Amino acid sequence: MAAPGNMRSAIVTAAVMIAGSLAWIAGISLSGLEDSRGFFGAGPLIADANLILEVFLVAGITYGFLLQTTWVVLNIGLIVLVMAGSMQDVKIAKTGALADWRIAVTWLHATLGTLTALAGLWIVLQMSNILPRGLHVAAWKNLMRAAFAGYWATGLLGFLTYYFWYIA
Repeated sequence: MAAPGNMRSAIVTAAVMIAGSLAWIAGISLSGLEDSRGFFGAGPLIADANLILEVFLVAGITYGFLLQTTWVVLNIGLIVLVMAGSMQDVKIAKTGALADWRIAVTWLHATLGTLTALAGLWIVLQMSNILPRGLHVAAWKNLMRAAFAGYWATGLLGFLTYYFWYIA
């Protein structure tokens, strides 16, 4: 069990990380700079900022589960503020549209990412005893492993998505 001072410090750190990251993304959007040139030169600023935060997210999940709630909340914030809006650019009118790598990879990334975010959220809610006992997953360690693998796979697909959107 963590000492109360350490737990308080972890909570403050988590709150600052989430607030700072989401404020950065919101600031880019609100200032109208989301389509300006990004850091890496290939994509727009909002995509580059999202990519950087996703790298931190996957690294944080890998480093340790102490701040797992932080990473899950940050991920959901990025999904809502950045990724959900970008899906309008890859609407599927016909199933043949999935033959386009840009569309197929983006939808694979979005689908796996959504399932992973939901699994991460479920774990956090279960571990925090917010979910009713009847909804607890008995094999929670397997769900945690699947979510961890999902975060890595989604992160790698995020790089592939970035490649097809802005480099290829």
